[in-house]
Amino acid sequence: MIVSNMDLHEVYANLMSETSKLDWKRDALMQKATNELRKRRTFPAFALYDYKIPTSNNQYIIYFYLEHPFTQVMTGYLFVIYDNNKRYIIKWSDSGVPEIHILTSHFLQRYKERFLGIQEWTANEVAVAYLSRNFRLQPMVIDERINKHIKKYGEYAGEGFLVQDGFCFKLTGEETLEGEEPVRVSMYTTFMPLSEMSSTQREAIFEECMKDVDELEI
Repeated sequence: MIVSNMDLHEVYANLMSETSKLDWKRDALMQKATNELRKRRTFPAFALYDYKIPTSNNQYIIYFYLEHPFTQVMTGYLFVIYDNNKRYIIKWSDSGVPEIHILTSHFLQRYKERFLGIQEWTANEVAVAYLSRNFRLQPMVIDERINKHIKKYGEYAGEGFLVQDGFCFKLTGEETLEGEEPVRVSMYTTFMPLSEMSSTQREAIFEECMKDVDELEI
């Protein structure tokens, strides 16, 4: 079972070991969820299913999300973990390097308030909407122009993600064990739509984007 005092390698190994089981369950639910979503009259629409792995007792949420009636159904799964009174939603990735993404309650609340504007949605629904809409992440180095509180968090606050809906501020770390591939962690702290950021912030983000363009080999 995944618990809050595990190290990153233990958490990541647990999540990856159960991915094939989650894939199987997601595929088994696909037709049922798709039929249910297509019958909805209001959008975006969700179908969320709790799924427990008996051998580990880990509890997951398998989700299906439909933005509009004629768009593709987006699907995936997430894991919820509690650390004392704090609740975190975990998404993991094995593309490139092992990485764990942690969505904090504060981040989800800000995304709901500042972008979605739908107060009745639950934290799980907000997380599903965010993950489904913002699956393309552009990592970005940030400085005091983008995050004026960067000195408060030091080296851990030097990165962010530019996504479709806006900008994600995050804390970044890495755990390295001898003989094993490093596991990175991104803890999302808050969210801002670009329209609500200052002109200085937007200019700095644009400059960072242009650096990536300049580095492309043609």
